[in-house]
Amino acid sequence: MTDTARLDAALYLASRGGRVFPLHGIRADDGGRLVCTCGKPDCTDAGKHPLAKLAPRGLTNATSHEHIIRHWFTTAPFANGGLATGNAVVLDVDPRHGGDESLQALEAEHGPLPHSCRALTGGGGEHIFFRPPEGVEIRNSAGDHGGLAPGLDIRGTGGYVVAPPSLHASGRSYEWSVDHHPDDAPMAEMPVWMVQALTRPSEGAARDPSEWRRLVSEGVADGGRNVAVSRLTGHLLRRYVDPGMAHELVQAWNLARCRPPLAADEVTKTVGSIAKKELRRREARDGSRS
Repeated sequence: MTDTARLDAALYLASRGGRVFPLHGIRADDGGRLVCTCGKPDCTDAGKHPLAKLAPRGLTNATSHEHIIRHWFTTAPFANGGLATGNAVVLDVDPRHGGDESLQALEAEHGPLPHSCRALTGGGGEHIFFRPPEGVEIRNSAGDHGGLAPGLDIRGTGGYVVAPPSLHASGRSYEWSVDHHPDDAPMAEMPVWMVQALTRPSEGAARDPSEWRRLVSEGVADGGRNVAVSRLTGHLLRRYVDPGMAHELVQAWNLARCRPPLAADEVTKTVGSIAKKELRRREARDGSRS
């Protein structure tokens, strides 16, 4: 790796709208063991935490300004690169905790993930990048604790990932997937089912009525339409609106408020999918009461 590799990589990400900041790097100690440049022999986050002398506020210091990035990675060419998430949502697949199996099971249920840019992590996992849905905040979550499934973490608002070509404590580098490099595979929109799973309110929680009024009156643009159709359909069905009537109402809303409107058959497919899930929910609830 050249002395300017980390700088070039950080500038590349910034040129694509990314916000970056320096992390501690990985070096060999006197015994040849790879350790974190923070100097702590027992560092449990080696090569993954902010380089405080250059970015004292860590993630808050993330920027796309070229002169700052050049200063950081010229001063510390060994530094790993941190990429702030939020403008991009990253699905972190960790095979050490069953992430591969979890993703395989989810794709079997919902279909393959859309083609999008991906990075191979130094720990043997994968970072899959998505465009966040319009008007919906995707927060960080870990595994099955408010997230998707074991071994599948989400990095969204207020989070970051280690970016290629940073060095991992294993000695392997983070690399862009050959078939999913950002130049060839732009970020795809997050699958609707994934957004629903990550924004599902807790049992008994209710959304602010003003949120629904804004959605109905203002509508949404490309990037948030499928999610909005799903949410609106679920809202109607949870209030026992007849599925046929809910379908007609959502179709009319789509034509009047979506910019541009989704194809009618796409709306029908989404409404049907949500209706099936609602039916299963009701059957499960009624069965638990019998």
